[in-house]
Amino acid sequence: MIGPKRLLNGLSRQIKVYGSNVNILKTPTEFRDTLLKLSSEVKERSRISTLYIGTGDTEHGVVNNLVSSVKKHGCDVSLMIDRYRGTRDGGIILKDLRRMGLVHLYQAPYWSRVRYNKPGIIGELLGVHHMKYYLFDDNVIISGANMSDIYFDKRQDRYFLIKSKQLADYICFFHSLHSTCAKVWDVGNYGRSHWLGKGNLNIASTTAGNFTCNTSIEKDTTLRDLGPSDGDTFIYPIFQMPCFSVHQIDEALDLLLNTADSNQNFTLSSGYFNPSKRLLDSLKHTKAQVDIIIPSNEANGFYKGASLKGLVPDMYNLSAMRTLQKCPNVNIFQYSRDDWSYHAKGLWSNNLTILGSSNFNQRSSSRDTEFSVAIVTDNDELKDSLLAERDSLRLHSGDLQKCYRSISAVGFPIMSQFL
Repeated sequence: MIGPKRLLNGLSRQIKVYGSNVNILKTPTEFRDTLLKLSSEVKERSRISTLYIGTGDTEHGVVNNLVSSVKKHGCDVSLMIDRYRGTRDGGIILKDLRRMGLVHLYQAPYWSRVRYNKPGIIGELLGVHHMKYYLFDDNVIISGANMSDIYFDKRQDRYFLIKSKQLADYICFFHSLHSTCAKVWDVGNYGRSHWLGKGNLNIASTTAGNFTCNTSIEKDTTLRDLGPSDGDTFIYPIFQMPCFSVHQIDEALDLLLNTADSNQNFTLSSGYFNPSKRLLDSLKHTKAQVDIIIPSNEANGFYKGASLKGLVPDMYNLSAMRTLQKCPNVNIFQYSRDDWSYHAKGLWSNNLTILGSSNFNQRSSSRDTEFSVAIVTDNDELKDSLLAERDSLRLHSGDLQKCYRSISAVGFPIMSQFL
């Protein structure tokens, strides 16, 4: 068996931290309260990347805190959201930050070919900016949750608060490169894509390739000292930018699953489980036992959705049936909890976890931009916390292996491309 540190070292940069500086937030309300607290205390810098920002009281509170920090302390603030999903409500809540030129809209390059520029759900079909991180000075929250009120109550997700200047520096550097390839939100010029012309696209492609490969970063010398030498926890940032042929999250799963032996166990979780062919092949051939947690129909974010959205939970269940039929070492568990929805995604195995925005599905593999981190720890307390986090999700999950194995898988090749 090859250790995860050795595998991941060849894929991504290694950032060392102390395990005592990694705090697993357990509930949506703890996530909410932490966002409010950290945004009210920020003095130097903040970077937020999310699919969209909601319009509730918490979102207003965080945005107002950032506006105040800019005015009082000259704080360096930058937000990046998806061009289509992030502008459904007109972005009223962000108007003050927009006036300061601090909000960037990221559009998947695919749309530039057809010149589609209107906000709304159609613009989201070919890919969205799906990265989620919330940075305040040297504190970084890595999560799969968006900054919206539905994620602050009864919606199960994952949230790690990591205190590390080196990780914060790294994310700020990446954010600056990525936001350069986005468009500053200028409502008067919304109709013009930032990908028009080949210049930006070529620059972005080169930047993405150089930044995500495992080489030294020459432009910023502060990023060469990636954490304390005696750090006991190792963080590996991994990206997915399919339009630029960057598939580090897919590659990490391939490495971990395909090199595992029969003594290993993995738990994988996804709010929207529809594995790509690549992941399905890894699940089919891995020697390890893999338990997968998915939402029940009632816990799916599309449950009782209007029109065709109401069919989405059943489509994901068909995907689960297909996976069980083809993968002998896989069990599937369905999360069900009164009035709760399920949005947690990640991977656990012994002292390893992966968390972030990726649902490990077809969309994540082929269309959306994603950011996750793999964490390997030698800190005993953090190891126990990782297992406790996994077990808390399993506590509300029932085993569906027996009933699904007896059902023939149903194909949905066209619909699956948009899930």
